[in-house]
Amino acid sequence: MHPRRAALGLGLALALAPLPRTAGAIPYFARRYGVECSRCHVAPPKLNAFGEAFVARGYTMPALTSRRTWPLAIWLSGRSERLPVPDSLADELRGYLNRVEVISGGKLVAPWLSYFVEWRPVSREARGNGTIRDRAGRFEDLFLTTAGRRLELTVGQFRQIAQVDVSRRLGISEPLSLSASLPGAGVLSARKRSLRGFAPAGRSPALRAAWNGDGFGGWRWTAAAGLPISGEISIPLAREARTEASNEIEWRLKGVVLESFVRRGLTSFGAHAFYDDSDRYLANLVTTGARPPLYWTAVVGADRSGGVVRGRWSVEGEYLPHYFFGVGGRVEDRAADGGDVAFVPYVNAHLPGTSYTIRLTIERRLQRGRNATLVELGTVF
Repeated sequence: MHPRRAALGLGLALALAPLPRTAGAIPYFARRYGVECSRCHVAPPKLNAFGEAFVARGYTMPALTSRRTWPLAIWLSGRSERLPVPDSLADELRGYLNRVEVISGGKLVAPWLSYFVEWRPVSREARGNGTIRDRAGRFEDLFLTTAGRRLELTVGQFRQIAQVDVSRRLGISEPLSLSASLPGAGVLSARKRSLRGFAPAGRSPALRAAWNGDGFGGWRWTAAAGLPISGEISIPLAREARTEASNEIEWRLKGVVLESFVRRGLTSFGAHAFYDDSDRYLANLVTTGARPPLYWTAVVGADRSGGVVRGRWSVEGEYLPHYFFGVGGRVEDRAADGGDVAFVPYVNAHLPGTSYTIRLTIERRLQRGRNATLVELGTVF
């Protein structure tokens, strides 16, 4: 099928899909339930404790009456960047449309089956050498989840750890401790090495089984095992995207991902590990917490690839004195990557935060040789 026809078909399917009668069937639940964004968000897209519980229930809000509405949301954003130019003392300033994202999720057919989709018909990002990479048509997420009282099975394309979902961050960049990848082994093209690589915050086609149990004092325990495979599910919509976001599955197991954590509200303690072989593995300890208006996340761990063991760590704090405004910062490092410790402060503001919002984020990366300023303006509706 031609990729543009496939994209049109997907859009029509989402727009014309029957609206299930079960509660929570519509992903953009602010419209569905007649609530404001603050019901589930500290500040979009960062979730509060109610929002975390809403996701854990399969996007249901049983205490409220649902209404019919379009079963999708749209996220549009543009970005301005000032980045260092390789082998030059000057910086380059540019602006571009970086994202058009279609988001849908909710229950399907039965109350024990839910889905989630994030599809980007426009997806552009800067490479390390300063050029722009076009990955139009890629899926950020595309998965089904079946959930019983304790056991949960997820299949599709998704991030491999659940304790921290960096897609719900207030800053622009992802924490290095979770996004730094172990490259695929062998003499391969850059694309193949990327598809075979693994990062805790990276997305892969995978199968994941999780067990959820109730502990003492309101704590909830999750233990999970995942089997990510090499490949990417995509509908490439541009010439470059046919290479950078090609739709291909190798059916080659990357390794095994194990995760265990306890959570109560926004406080969590846990660990995760990835193992491929004796020369490719990683492990991280993770904690998150909140004492509003303060929020924090810390990650520390190590990885091994190419015969080199590297430590990795990240500490992030955020201060949100008001729902519409917040400031944050992250200090991070990955040993043996050729860079100094980085400090990444950012400011986040949005309005009105009802059933839609307009969001502005300004982020500055302070690191010798890698200083950068990023500004992103977007809307979700």
